[in-house]
Amino acid sequence: MDAQHPFPDLSSPQAIDGLLERADCHGVTRRDVLKLATAASLFALGAPAVSRAGGVSAVAGQTKRGGKLAFLIMTNQLQYDVQLDHAASGIARHFGYSYTGLNGELNAQLQLSQFGQVAAAGATAVLVHSPDGSNIRAITQQAAQRKIWVSNIWGTLPWYTPFDAGDYWTLYAQPDEFRVQGEAVRVLAEALGGKGEIVRVLGVPGNTADTIRSAGADAVLKRYPQLKLVGELPGNWNSEDSQKATEALVSKHPNLKGVIAQNDDIATGVIAALRATGRVPGKDVLVTGADGTDLAAKRIASGEQLVTTANVPAYAGYLTLARLFDVQHGWKPRDAERILQWRSIILTKKNVRPYIARYVDGTKEPFNADLLSRVKHPNDWDPQFLVYPTDIDVLWTNIQKPKGFVYPPRYLAAKKTFRAVAAEYRRHYRHDALGPSPA
Repeated sequence: MDAQHPFPDLSSPQAIDGLLERADCHGVTRRDVLKLATAASLFALGAPAVSRAGGVSAVAGQTKRGGKLAFLIMTNQLQYDVQLDHAASGIARHFGYSYTGLNGELNAQLQLSQFGQVAAAGATAVLVHSPDGSNIRAITQQAAQRKIWVSNIWGTLPWYTPFDAGDYWTLYAQPDEFRVQGEAVRVLAEALGGKGEIVRVLGVPGNTADTIRSAGADAVLKRYPQLKLVGELPGNWNSEDSQKATEALVSKHPNLKGVIAQNDDIATGVIAALRATGRVPGKDVLVTGADGTDLAAKRIASGEQLVTTANVPAYAGYLTLARLFDVQHGWKPRDAERILQWRSIILTKKNVRPYIARYVDGTKEPFNADLLSRVKHPNDWDPQFLVYPTDIDVLWTNIQKPKGFVYPPRYLAAKKTFRAVAAEYRRHYRHDALGPSPA
């Protein structure tokens, strides 16, 4: 682009990449640029951010020490992932990375292809949220060969651990779904007096987070024999499919008094369906959720939603990106620290106000990324949530072991240290997740 040719050469990927980097455009792809390629739209890209229809997001700001980091997103239909992507992009820039987020569109094979693309482009670290975990073995094995650090969250391959893939798979992490989903269902059961008909709207069939949430709920429902789970259908982690599923369940079970929504995006569809069928959410039918999205918190405050398991969407970004930064800068985690959970907040109307003040309406960053880093704060690090190692027998409750499965020796050795590591993390947990932001 020069005085004689004021417009960029759109046949050149380098020209498009340069334009995006100068514009610091979070949410714009080469394909997006080509779709919108007029002189006016290209000059409009000078704005700090441009929303995307789906695809790649990019944040400028690479430093020599940071490198290139990519987030393989399960789907941009999921508000949780949208909030996580937003947080991860800012944290990556803070730690000196360039950042790319790719929408996997609930397609594990597409996501595997995207990993190949970012690896070929020189990614040094990758965060993965897989739709069903079927691509995790291939991603982590290829990452080990290419020496790319990987953290992944939620959807993973059951009974396949970081110890099966080598040290470059540095972390598998998720909230303690079994325990907290059970606690949320207990809130529902008590609110209904322990009796009545309820239904469940699931996520993606086969997704490990969905399976473990169901297992946690079912364990608690056994204590309430008069509370009957009379039907369930998949909502695929999004509000549109969940609304349709709920309408079908309501039609078949018109006397239902409660709905277990496997996440807060599903709860959005559930509540829309209840309204459409003439029911008042929070009065005629009580609705649970999971994740702690902004919309869910506001619905709890208004009384439309009873409870959610608030693991704070942004926190997964802080935890995993701090780990990727640390291992790239020489810190070596103990094996017990390579498979972690954090304790979600059981969010109800009683405690939603401080949550909204910090995570929804707050003007400060919700967490302090540097305090999570063991490189930046080797002695006074703070997980800022209650974090502890994961027992895989609980993590994959109700999921059959593969034929010939053998526990990795490193996992068995690490398990002997779980109690001590959990106690250490508890001692370092100084900024309460419902207290003021430490940022």
